[in-house]
Amino acid sequence: MKRPVISPLPSICLRACMRALRMIQRMIQRMTPAAVHAMPILAMAMVSGVAFTALSPPMAQAANDATQNRENLPVARLPVDAKTPFCQGKQSWEDFREYHVELLRLAQSYSDKSFALLPVCMDYPTEKRRIAMLQTGEETNIVYFGTSPEREKNLLAVHFPIYLGTTGLRLFLTRPDISARLDQVQNLADLRQFTFGQGLGWPDSTILQQNGLAVIEGRYLTLHSMLALDRFDLYPRAYWQIQGEYDWMHQSEPTLVINHKVALYYPQPIYFFVSPEYQQLHDAILRGLIRAWQDGAVMALLRQNYETAPSFGQINPSDLRLVSLPNVYQSQETMQALRQYGLIADAKPEGIKANITGFSAFQAQQNTPGSTSENGPLPPAEHSPPQ
Repeated sequence: MKRPVISPLPSICLRACMRALRMIQRMIQRMTPAAVHAMPILAMAMVSGVAFTALSPPMAQAANDATQNRENLPVARLPVDAKTPFCQGKQSWEDFREYHVELLRLAQSYSDKSFALLPVCMDYPTEKRRIAMLQTGEETNIVYFGTSPEREKNLLAVHFPIYLGTTGLRLFLTRPDISARLDQVQNLADLRQFTFGQGLGWPDSTILQQNGLAVIEGRYLTLHSMLALDRFDLYPRAYWQIQGEYDWMHQSEPTLVINHKVALYYPQPIYFFVSPEYQQLHDAILRGLIRAWQDGAVMALLRQNYETAPSFGQINPSDLRLVSLPNVYQSQETMQALRQYGLIADAKPEGIKANITGFSAFQAQQNTPGSTSENGPLPPAEHSPPQ
């Protein structure tokens, strides 16, 4: 007997429907007994209306596409910021090109389309809220963020570093006078003379503090301005993102520079995480990512996507002097994933030149024009980027 295809739409509309039901409950408490008898019809109309209006036109189309897939196909319900052009109805889902979405599309293709991808527009949740949502799996069942042993214990981690391990390679945005001092740094003790800017709630704050580095926190969209105003000295950013961020931050704070001589390294990959009850979805995504990596498609995407292409095309990491952080603990599965798929070999002792093993392919092609953003510098993100 064939199993019916279960539509993802009810879970998408759940919050809106619950709000409508709570409104109805408050109305009943204020109504006369005669009026209460008419409430079933009113309630049905209100909840149905909310369910259909909860979806933006592009989201409704994407949801319809997801339900047209063949039976028993797991659906990856991915949160998308309600402020994006897609959720505002100004862009089609096919034209939505954020790196993590493009990577999921690659995984979908290389897994023989063994899962469907459904965007869920919402006010983009905090990291804490995303974890809670994953644990229930009701509204969304896949997110991406930095890993930790605790997160891997409570959620299904897709053990494939989506930026090929370059999240833990941290270059510094700073001011010219501080950059000149930074050039002289040889080890972790030397770095402790500087202060470091971090976003509110970023897990990297704890990592830096555990290694004796002073951290000053602020909101993501103001950190570069705080740096320019001498509120702190160094703003560490992941290799894959720093050039793209610099391109738009430099427009409002033209004194900022990227230091190209010294970098931090610690094992901190970003993974896709899946709700615990969606093992089939987890397996399909991992299978697709590994096949795409084996075919060179992941590296090609990193060189071409508008979020990552600026760094991969303009910053040569092999000349960096690496300062590694010793007090960073990750699971055995994560360390194995970094060894297998990462572009950076096991970190050498502090003060030794970065041991870069996987960048030679793109270094040989740096003089070859690649695909970059057609829209110029990256705009400020509407929510904090993955850490």
